[in-house]
Amino acid sequence: MNSQTRHFRRLAQQAMAPVIIFTIVGYFIYHSVQGDRGILALLQLQTQLVRTENHLAQVLKQRQELEEKVALLRPANIDRDLLDQQVRLVLGYAHPDDIVILTLDKSSALGKE
Repeated sequence: MNSQTRHFRRLAQQAMAPVIIFTIVGYFIYHSVQGDRGILALLQLQTQLVRTENHLAQVLKQRQELEEKVALLRPANIDRDLLDQQVRLVLGYAHPDDIVILTLDKSSALGKE
């Protein structure tokens, strides 16, 4: 064996530990960013949480509005205007003095021609 080969082997043996350590550290850094529980996954979960909280706020607002509307229809404190509106909407009733204007759907009018 010549001295160059021994020198090369000794350098390879000395470089083996840093290469292994660098590989292990690189593996953990990669998975801390890209993994299932990494930084990118955390950012996606935070974005989804904000969207879900906004949706929850909208649903709670709609629920509050419906609860207020239902409270006005209870027999103890009924709102006659709201009752009249619901009767007309649901049952299709109209007051005798009301003027009803019927309009044709454009699609049904085109089909007849």
